[in-house]
Amino acid sequence: MVTANVTLNVRPNVTPNPLADRADLARSLLDLLAPLGDRYSEGCAGYSLGATGALYSPRVALLEGWSRVLWGIAPLLSGGGSFPDLGRHLEGLRRGADPGDTAFWGEPEDSDQRLVEMAAIALSLLIARESFWDPLSPEEKKNLHAWLATIQTRKLPANNWHFFRILVCSAFRRLGLPVDERAEAESFDLVDGLYRGDGWYVDGADANYDFYNPFGFHFYGLVYARLMGDLRPDRAARYVERARLFAPQFLALFREDGSVVPYGRSLGYRFAVTSFFSACAFAGVEAVPWAVMKGVVLRNLRWWFARPILDASGVLTVGYAYPNLVMAEQYNSPGSPYWALKAYLPLALGDDHPFWTAEEAPLPSPLPAAGPAMRLATPHWIVNRSEEDVQLLCPGRYPPWEAVQAAAKYCKFAYSARFGFSVSHGAWALSQTGCDSMLVLSEGDGYWRERRKTSDQASGPDWTSGRWRPWDDVEIVTTLLALGAWHVRVHRIRSARRLETVEGGFSVPRFLGEGLPETPEILIADAEGPAPAGASVAFSWAASRIEDRLLPAEAPYAAPAAPAAPATPAASARRSAGILTLAPNLNILHPHAVLPVLRGSILPGETILACAVRAGDRGPTLSALPPRLEKSGGGIRVIEADGREHRI
Repeated sequence: MVTANVTLNVRPNVTPNPLADRADLARSLLDLLAPLGDRYSEGCAGYSLGATGALYSPRVALLEGWSRVLWGIAPLLSGGGSFPDLGRHLEGLRRGADPGDTAFWGEPEDSDQRLVEMAAIALSLLIARESFWDPLSPEEKKNLHAWLATIQTRKLPANNWHFFRILVCSAFRRLGLPVDERAEAESFDLVDGLYRGDGWYVDGADANYDFYNPFGFHFYGLVYARLMGDLRPDRAARYVERARLFAPQFLALFREDGSVVPYGRSLGYRFAVTSFFSACAFAGVEAVPWAVMKGVVLRNLRWWFARPILDASGVLTVGYAYPNLVMAEQYNSPGSPYWALKAYLPLALGDDHPFWTAEEAPLPSPLPAAGPAMRLATPHWIVNRSEEDVQLLCPGRYPPWEAVQAAAKYCKFAYSARFGFSVSHGAWALSQTGCDSMLVLSEGDGYWRERRKTSDQASGPDWTSGRWRPWDDVEIVTTLLALGAWHVRVHRIRSARRLETVEGGFSVPRFLGEGLPETPEILIADAEGPAPAGASVAFSWAASRIEDRLLPAEAPYAAPAAPAAPATPAASARRSAGILTLAPNLNILHPHAVLPVLRGSILPGETILACAVRAGDRGPTLSALPPRLEKSGGGIRVIEADGREHRI
């Protein structure tokens, strides 16, 4: 059921759009593309969209924006729609691929960004041949084929990039052009080698589970299944089956308002996150009911278009829920965000397709899990659901290469659809560390270390854990337990050094809109007698709370890295509570954020830190009783307010 109209950032001359059907989706695409008409570069072979830089040259950045809009234009044309600037885009295709033209895109090298942008051109040739191939002269076809064919001989990163080669080879097959079958087979084999089962791929050897599953591997696999399944039915069936396994797990990360838990790199592609379901529709794969699938895609688009993601001229900005270069990737140019148009793939389907004829439905209730926790076993993720939020509890998995803000994007304890997470401006000032949902540690010199590389990831029905070492002689095993609105964190620390610690709850927005600021209700309880510390910060729109949990001592323990260090009992260290205001533009959902924190210090030896955390609506967040923790038979027993018990 459609509940509201949205406008693309309330731009002038854009009619409110309910995004309820295929015509609405097409209109929203054209509204997004309209401001680009006066941004064509020389020869119409690129878009000049801004002055910020990326890893590659400004010339390649022009191509990136130009090619990425094809993710929306090609489905629009394939489905019978029209694009007013098709003539100019076709001119860009002709001139960009011509090595003798001043607008030539250039010869791609190994691991070149231009190889990435070939995928959208390949899709255009596959589903809109009459618009992008048939009008070319024999010489122009020869040029385009030669330029695209370089992907068959270039070295590619051992990750989702190999699907770009697969799509180009698929286009060649359909156009009757020669294919380097050895290179194609290499890419097929590499993609299969990255599959880990139960619907999950890693994006490179020893790499991460992240959103390159939905908008990368599965998106391309489903496109391949639809377009090449008659030639390779076994391979197509394999991709479809993997997508079916993945769908219910991924669905659990969405809220009813259309938002999704943000996690990992490339979040700046925004609504590309729903392109998985768009590709399911395109491939005719009812991985979840059509009505549910339609609702997820359209609600997510409505959620995005209600946020300031466009600049004053209507161009998509680099950032997430607002323009933000702090969280941007090193490979994000001004044209990068148009990767989001992959969500528009259902425009290639007719009005009579079941995706479009179905009446939009809400998320399944309950989702396919018993209780608030849903375990995604392969990545060891725990989805923690309540009426107020959807959160993702993670054991931590650092990328094999130094991605921008990698610790923030992959190693937080929890990620929230409602409150997002914060990135970092630096490690010296606590307000710049972005320490929400994180334990940071310091030797007292003001330099704070966070969780980064993690090993020994494990999980159970409602818990996940990982081992990390902020120093060589400091080992921490963090276990996270999902309880719905609450989650519990337990850190078992073995340290050869004295350390200061700060642990953050969820950060919540300090301001809502442009009205006068609201004074928050702040509650701080210091540890007194047997009572532990706790803090909360509450506004009319949201509240966040963290409660320290104390545990009795166990046997003494001496850190093995420093045998002479004095042994200390394995007891909870008492902490104090407080409120921390973050530097601006760190939280990816809200430019101004504040959070409750626990602060303390630990001595050499073994220490346990534990806390209970929640965030959501003001009333229940402030009034709910936190769970209790007790030692029990070498483990820890967690008792909820209603008496339910868990062991970790």
